[in-house]
Amino acid sequence: MDPFGGFVKRRWVWFALPVAVVAVFSFSPDVVAAFGLVPAAAVLLAVGSGGAVWRLRVSARNRAAASEDGFGGWLPLPADHDHDRRIDFAAETGRLRRVARRAAAFVLVWMALAGAGAADLVLLDKAADELLATGARTTGEVVSVQTFTRGGMTFEVRFESRTAKIVRDSKNSYTVGERVTVVYDRADPDRVRTLVEENKSQFLVNLGYVLIVAGSLGTLFATVAAVGWWGRARAVAATGWRNATVDIVRVFARNGRSLRRPPPEIHVRYREGTGIVLKAMSSTHGANALADFTDRLAWVGGWGRHMVVLFPNGPRRPGPYAVPALALNLRTEGGGRR
Repeated sequence: MDPFGGFVKRRWVWFALPVAVVAVFSFSPDVVAAFGLVPAAAVLLAVGSGGAVWRLRVSARNRAAASEDGFGGWLPLPADHDHDRRIDFAAETGRLRRVARRAAAFVLVWMALAGAGAADLVLLDKAADELLATGARTTGEVVSVQTFTRGGMTFEVRFESRTAKIVRDSKNSYTVGERVTVVYDRADPDRVRTLVEENKSQFLVNLGYVLIVAGSLGTLFATVAAVGWWGRARAVAATGWRNATVDIVRVFARNGRSLRRPPPEIHVRYREGTGIVLKAMSSTHGANALADFTDRLAWVGGWGRHMVVLFPNGPRRPGPYAVPALALNLRTEGGGRR
């Protein structure tokens, strides 16, 4: 029994783990070293790399076994009725590779976004350190303190007939009348900090964190999408397409008091009497817009977790429309019926 519900069997997990470790160590090596996490990072990197190699070998064995069977567990033998003069099936198989390349390009875009966020934070740190090293120093007096409900604090300090607002980024507390050392830029008096408080722009700090989080999540999802589409493109290139009639069935799952709508199931019926039940994948090429259609003409290709259902027309524009899917069972006689 797998206590993780199949999670450890997913190939992308073992690829994402070493990538995440390398990314964290690259962005924050000082933090990793300060907390003594270098041995843990090394172990995670080794385990993740070993797991990735293991999953590649397992996938290769599974693919070899499926190809020896002619992919019969998921698709019937090819027949003349699988062809249709309206669709260039070789071009549609090539389009899957283009979708994979587009997803891979988005990986680079999201990585650049995360890198921009990291660069923003690094530049802010450098600017604060530079001001501390080269700025003019004087003694100032705290004239007002503002504390926020979430623990944040700003205070105003008066120095040399000027006042400046400083954002606290340490754990220090300040009171009115307290004297602090102020460091400011002679060429730009608006650049002010103290010996302890760096007084970085909160907008730029928050922007940096938002870019890092968004870029990291986007990189993960884009990587999963790219790997998935590459696998489907290879699988369909190996199996070709089979003509079928499909029903797209909505699936509702209760989440607390509400119902959420996961991707629908695709019940496939092949011409020679067998069928299979597929699960549409969450994707920009999703099947929700086609849900509740019955007896719909389609072509199916691929095998196992790398299957694609090709419809003659998409939900928003004419022309072939490919939906990624995974098999919930093997092909059976009379299967795929609602």
